[in-house]
Amino acid sequence: MMRSASQHSRAATTAFLRGDHFAAQQHSQNAREEWLAAQGLNAKAAREILSIRNCDNDVWKLDLHGLHATEAVQALQEHLRRLETQLPGGRSASPNGVKANDGAVHSSSVDTISSGDKLGKPKTWSRQTPASLEVITGVGNHSRGQAAHPTAVRGFLIENGYRFEEARPGLVTVRPKFRRG
Repeated sequence: MMRSASQHSRAATTAFLRGDHFAAQQHSQNAREEWLAAQGLNAKAAREILSIRNCDNDVWKLDLHGLHATEAVQALQEHLRRLETQLPGGRSASPNGVKANDGAVHSSSVDTISSGDKLGKPKTWSRQTPASLEVITGVGNHSRGQAAHPTAVRGFLIENGYRFEEARPGLVTVRPKFRRG
């Protein structure tokens, strides 16, 4: 799709330069439609890659391998937003504070979460110290040149005032900013 969009874009430029404005407009419209379709396909692929890479991870681990740097930052931003709008223990920040998004009912300090929690074991959450999110950025072994993920992720975290540390190359631990409702 991107190759075809690029070809239509070049054809639009060529047509415009030779004075055929109608053909230029047609090629330009085709290029726009194909760019949009390509972006949609790319976004779908990114969602699938993210889903496959993280299917065995809990909510406190996010693997960004296989994504472009901008997609990785967007995935991290969305994941942090989801975490931050939840109270510790997976409870939604709703007025009643009892029912989670998955429909499970939770007690006040020890939660058993059936979906997403392997073996249904209780999880204890400390009210003072929320868990840190482990973000796997990779070190760039499969990149041409320098790894883009670590730089992009660090930039996003700094720009948005997150506390984080690089536990080791390719792994960043991030402290979510839980909002008090």
